[in-house]
Amino acid sequence: MIKIRNSIARMPVLRKGGIHIQLKSSQRAKVKKDIKKVLTEWQNGKCGKG
Repeated sequence: MIKIRNSIARMPVLRKGGIHIQLKSSQRAKVKKDIKKVLTEWQNGKCGKG
């Protein structure tokens, strides 16, 4: 018979944690912010080309 060493740690309620990912709305906001930053740099001539 296999003995469970820590029965509390094996509880299903405590397994609700996991990988923390960004919400879709925060991902969209980050993309929007990055695009705006690149656009303003391009408009100001800081792009590096030329």
